[in-house]
Amino acid sequence: MTQQDLQTCIDNCTQCHAICIRTIQHCLGKGGRHAQRDHIRLLADCAQICNTSADFMIRGSDLHPLTCGVCAEICQRCGDECEQMADNDQEMRRCADLCHRCADSCRQMAHAHA
Repeated sequence: MTQQDLQTCIDNCTQCHAICIRTIQHCLGKGGRHAQRDHIRLLADCAQICNTSADFMIRGSDLHPLTCGVCAEICQRCGDECEQMADNDQEMRRCADLCHRCADSCRQMAHAHA
């Protein structure tokens, strides 16, 4: 992994954190199944682990592959769930896409340093 790969992963985590926070507000506004507790919790979990993983990488922590591994798992779940709920909702589709991109990036980071 290069310094550029690391920076790309940090950027993906930062963008995913932001979209999940925005999507929580979007889902609460939509109501119904979008506002269900488990879905909101998953979005919040995803936002928080993305922020944490970015912080670990920015600090140069040798433990960042561990946080990236967890981040990849949570982002994959969040992306899958947002994709299932997307229908024609561009906000949900954008969240799913960014979560999946972050999951891929973090998965590569976790495996490269395992």
